[in-house]
Amino acid sequence: MKLLSHAINLIFPAACTNCDRTVSTDADTSYFCKYCWQGIEWFNCPCCPRCGLPYLSPYTDIGNNSGSGQPADGHLCGNCIERPPSFDAAVSAGRYAGALAKAIKLFKYKKKVYLGKRLTELALQSSLIERTLQNAHNPAAADTVWGCPAHRADTAVSAQTVIIPVPLHVKRLRKREFNQSAIISSVIGKKYGIPVAANTLMRHRHTKPQVELDGRDRKENVAGAFSVDNQKLIEGKEIILIDDVYTSGSTINECSKVLKKNGAVKVYVITIARMVD
Repeated sequence: MKLLSHAINLIFPAACTNCDRTVSTDADTSYFCKYCWQGIEWFNCPCCPRCGLPYLSPYTDIGNNSGSGQPADGHLCGNCIERPPSFDAAVSAGRYAGALAKAIKLFKYKKKVYLGKRLTELALQSSLIERTLQNAHNPAAADTVWGCPAHRADTAVSAQTVIIPVPLHVKRLRKREFNQSAIISSVIGKKYGIPVAANTLMRHRHTKPQVELDGRDRKENVAGAFSVDNQKLIEGKEIILIDDVYTSGSTINECSKVLKKNGAVKVYVITIARMVD
């Protein structure tokens, strides 16, 4: 099959979705040339230890997914100081822009599930995300998680850790045919041996897509939209909440609020990408 695909690409070369260059046969995916794919802006800089907001500057190193990005210990961003979120900490792998944004859209709206799985594999190379999940998988070897000492009762390294994807309403699920956050969760759960509770958090009210709304409208749009189907599955647990993109934080904040009301001890958030002004 790979040989046939290679031959087809030689005869009918694909154009990069991001820049229209010809996609070479040695590219990681047939949708993007290797230059755009390698140019994805992965965060490798200090970030807010609560919401994960990257502290970008002209000297920020982004684009290299193998560096040592880490929380800026104690240096909360202005939003987290004024309005602390319901979740305990969040991290994102890269900036929602360019090839990364287009790849996520192909994954979600064009049913390119392969791209979603590949993006998740790349996101797991993020120093922040990889370190967090590695510590969850092997707590005996952990030193820090989210910039804090990795004590089992106080971080995401507990044996009681459960992965929960941000849910879709049944109407949108029928239309899309899959939940992108559940696919991301399954890849992470399989690699690190963390159980995934895919049908525990439910979206019982159909809402408008968040991308169509502004800040305050996004918060109102998801208010009261989520519920827990089986409280026993999360009571006393530390939750790793998974979504594809961190936009304003309204969705994950509302999900976290509901999870904690139903007995979750901690809620940590992981997303592949984050919108940054």
